[in-house]
Amino acid sequence: MGCCLALELAQQGFKIDLIDLDPAPMKGASLHNEGKLHLGFVYAKDPFRTTHRLLLRGSLAFSRILEKLTGCSPDDLLPSHPFYYFVPHDSQLSLDEIHDYFQIVEEDIQEEIQCSGDSYLGRNINRFFTLNSRGVHGSLFSPDQTVGSFRTEEVSVSPAAVANILTQAVKHHQNIQFIGNTEILAAEMLPGGEIRIDSQYNKTLSSVAYPCVANCLWEGKLKIDQSIGLPDPGPWISRYKATINLSVPVVAKIDIPSATGILGSYGDVVNHGNGLYYISWYPLCKMAQSVNEDGRLLHDQVHKYAIPRIIQKATSDYPSISKSISSIFHQKFFIENISALAVYIPALKFLLNKKRVFDLGGGVILARGSSDIDDPESYLHQRAEIGPVAYNNYLTIDTGKYCTAPLFAIKAAGMIKKILS
Repeated sequence: MGCCLALELAQQGFKIDLIDLDPAPMKGASLHNEGKLHLGFVYAKDPFRTTHRLLLRGSLAFSRILEKLTGCSPDDLLPSHPFYYFVPHDSQLSLDEIHDYFQIVEEDIQEEIQCSGDSYLGRNINRFFTLNSRGVHGSLFSPDQTVGSFRTEEVSVSPAAVANILTQAVKHHQNIQFIGNTEILAAEMLPGGEIRIDSQYNKTLSSVAYPCVANCLWEGKLKIDQSIGLPDPGPWISRYKATINLSVPVVAKIDIPSATGILGSYGDVVNHGNGLYYISWYPLCKMAQSVNEDGRLLHDQVHKYAIPRIIQKATSDYPSISKSISSIFHQKFFIENISALAVYIPALKFLLNKKRVFDLGGGVILARGSSDIDDPESYLHQRAEIGPVAYNNYLTIDTGKYCTAPLFAIKAAGMIKKILS
């Protein structure tokens, strides 16, 4: 969110300070996620049927906006194999109910394409989902655990590729000054309309006043909004979700689909091709959770069970060594995730029997609500109340989903330009 907004404003001639807690941009949740360009298929429990419309708008515009900001092509984003959605026996909705909802999504995708002129990663797609036959379903998913499945045209992009593209664009734009290793502590609205930002770099405190500020934080968003006196529209739920990225020798005969279980607390596998996979069994990978609290505190809970920080820091400049150490420390966690998903996707057992290298990451997810997705009435089943909101010269942005960040960056930039005009 921050990188896209900075680039959009910089291209319009504004001078931008982009401040980050990490030494480089996009090292948190923007890097450690499945990179799915959501068309809304997982939001069948949204009672208002609005979430999918917003997400598909973001996903259809995703590659067009990134091309505008960085010059990249859709292929540079390294799209994954298309997603299948499998429906377990204990799904919160029946196969027929999900099929009816998918048809609504299909119609809205086609309408948005006609209205906006955007296309999904520049592709000409006639239909975005198909109900699998029993034969196709049985070849991919366990018939004992699932009632059916759908093939879709939905894909993930590589978060690492996107992060590299945006980071390089930020680095080389003369109108952007990146300020890393800096923690934002508070914000204050000054009498003249400027926004004072208090921060800390290497234990040194500083304050700078800006004509306009955009809060693009996620786990730290609530604390900074509170410091400037914004009304709290909560409740908010923060969750730390671990991610597993692994590489295995390529074997042509093994067909592991990109797949997500719906509707409930299941998990994802993303097949990026060339033996590269993303794995997350949600009941295990959701490692910590809090409601209406500073999301940054979740890191302290999670690191009790992760690689000791001294080892992480010592190997941070040597990715190959870091991945090898991660593989040693987290074998049990890796095996448990694969085994849980393999109950539904039997081909995943192959990954347990092959030499592999994997990397464990993670980040904090912020969303409105107070209960998790295993609750059929959870607010997490809808994500339509997201995006930038302006309070005088201060913007706070609920990015919502990875796929909506570029879309909201364009919207936020327009709001800022109006504020400063």
